Amino acid sequence: MNTGRLWIYRLVTRWLPETRCFALKAAMLRWCGAKIGENVRICSSASFWGIGELSLGDDVWVGPMVAIESSGDARVSIGSHVDIANGVMITTGTHEIDVDGLHIAGKGCNNSVAVGDGSWIGLCARLLPGTKIGNYCVVAAGSVVTKSFDEGYVLLAGVPADIKKRYR
Repeated sequence: MNTGRLWIYRLVTRWLPETRCFALKAAMLRWCGAKIGENVRICSSASFWGIGELSLGDDVWVGPMVAIESSGDARVSIGSHVDIANGVMITTGTHEIDVDGLHIAGKGCNNSVAVGDGSWIGLCARLLPGTKIGNYCVVAAGSVVTKSFDEGYVLLAGVPADIKKRYR
């Protein structure tokens, strides 16, 4: 995405009502280089960062204070009919561990994140780099997803998140 345009997006949206002007916010994110589906509703306090790719499917809700960061060549891909609750953080940037360097957080790296169709990401959950959530999954409030879950129709909860319930 274009970081200069994202800066303008953040500048404009801070003055828009939190749960209004959804079409304008979606159009502005498209202008920034994101792929945005139909009927996407983004709260004004949600923030988007980075030069990586961002795609949001149709009928997606992005709640207040959500932070989505796509670094380098990484991609954040959110399917259709996904609900992202308040305070969720999705990030693609991390570091390789370097036990011999001056900083243990060594060389930076980027890993894509994907959320399947129909999923619900609960309040203040965290999706870390390189993770994938299957279709129709629930990520419980406060959970930290550290690995991929390709299976659909499951409840993921905990730190680190694990399957707690199967719906099918």
